[in-house]
Amino acid sequence: RSCVSAVLVERAGPSRPRSHLLCGQNMPEDFTLNLEDTNCAKIGSPEDKEARKTAALTELAWEGCGQNVGVQIWRIEQFEVKAWPTVEYGNFYDGDSYIILQASRDEESDKLLYDIFFWLGLESTADEQGTAAYKTVELDDFFDGAAVQHREVMMHESKEFRALFPRIAYLKGGIDSGFNHVEAGAYAAKLLQVKKVERQTNVIEVACARDSLNHGDCFILDAGASIYVWKGDECSPFEAQMANMAAEALESTRHGGSAVTHAIDDGFWAALGGEGAIISAADAASVLPEPVEVGEGVLFQLSDADGSLGMSEVGRGDLTLGMLDTSDVFLCDTGPALLIWIGGDASPKESAAAMDTATKYLKQMQKPLTTQVTVLKEGFTASCPTFQEVFAY
Repeated sequence: RSCVSAVLVERAGPSRPRSHLLCGQNMPEDFTLNLEDTNCAKIGSPEDKEARKTAALTELAWEGCGQNVGVQIWRIEQFEVKAWPTVEYGNFYDGDSYIILQASRDEESDKLLYDIFFWLGLESTADEQGTAAYKTVELDDFFDGAAVQHREVMMHESKEFRALFPRIAYLKGGIDSGFNHVEAGAYAAKLLQVKKVERQTNVIEVACARDSLNHGDCFILDAGASIYVWKGDECSPFEAQMANMAAEALESTRHGGSAVTHAIDDGFWAALGGEGAIISAADAASVLPEPVEVGEGVLFQLSDADGSLGMSEVGRGDLTLGMLDTSDVFLCDTGPALLIWIGGDASPKESAAAMDTATKYLKQMQKPLTTQVTVLKEGFTASCPTFQEVFAY
């Protein structure tokens, strides 16, 4: 599945280096990846599967989930899975990691289909990210391995993930910052940029300063008691409408403690450091660049036939389903995304190595760790547009 890439807005803390995206067609044809040190020696055995299923059934967070069509979200809090309030759906904090379950119904079989996304904030800790990944596998075990797993990284999500929400808001902070608790009189103002991306509205927290404004977009200044809506002279009518709706949605969560206003007064400018010139739409830096197109597709086969895990290329471009072997696991690099296909008869060792393989591949190929990863099992690929596009015949 393809991903929508985005540049990062200014945020607290030091910037993180970003690797150059290496599309599949630029890789050497003799590329091989040794996976002997992948951490999966005892994972995937029948005993391990039984233990994981038992653990999944005892996780209180999963009780009753996935019984109906819809979306459910949990946040990782101190190594535990906690339900995310429905009023917060679509709001993601850059210091957190989340698990999102989508249940949909197959029109032909009338069976429920499951997609599990684990979303990683750019400032979330390694422990939080690891817990989200582990718990995603556990939730898949809860559904007896019938789910499609997706690894999503903030501002680099797939179109399928973004389609789950009418709008997505990227906010600074997280569970460790105590964002839900604000002392009276000590509210820290937030400036939110409203941006239309295809059919979706994105609300992105930017630096709370006048320099962040531009006349091509709309902005919401959350100053606590007052929620200001500022509209650039060149903003689109759609973005103006979406800014109003986003501000009203924010107001509704305050239970009378805040009010939306379009009156730009001295309080608005004071929160941004003072009134001054605003840059034009033409001079504004692009917040969300054009999506990266799916490449030709390069296919690798993961096998432990000789007793140790190894991976080798088996095809590039014009990929066909006939290249896939039900007894093995395959990795397909489309450029902006990785697909991991697990054959129905693949060995436990190969299957368990899937996500570890993807991570090691990204590092060795110097691809960004923000690359979206999807793990699909044989027989559960119909709902993956990128798989259908790459394996067109």
